[in-house]
Amino acid sequence: MLDDYSIDFIFDELQRINQCNSRSEFSKRWLGRNESYFRSIQSKGLEPSVEVHVNLAARLRELGYSLGRSENPKVAKIGMVYLKLYGECLDALLTRAHLDALNWGSV
Repeated sequence: MLDDYSIDFIFDELQRINQCNSRSEFSKRWLGRNESYFRSIQSKGLEPSVEVHVNLAARLRELGYSLGRSENPKVAKIGMVYLKLYGECLDALLTRAHLDALNWGSV
């Protein structure tokens, strides 16, 4: 099962590098949801949907490739962080899909 810590980890990393200021901003800009989405799933102990993980992975990939090509070293470094986070998000999605397939086969 995909742990929601991966979303929390990505949120924390984006805050650490000053690319996200709040859970509301993360919900809207990074997850493609309304501003209370991230707070709500955290408070209820719910797992983010696959669609939310796909939105996040796509955003990280798009910005990572774009910023990573910059001639400005600081901007390129942020792009590389985005790509690292994209990889982690993608790994979590693939793990979730694999475990779901295994569980489906045992039903």
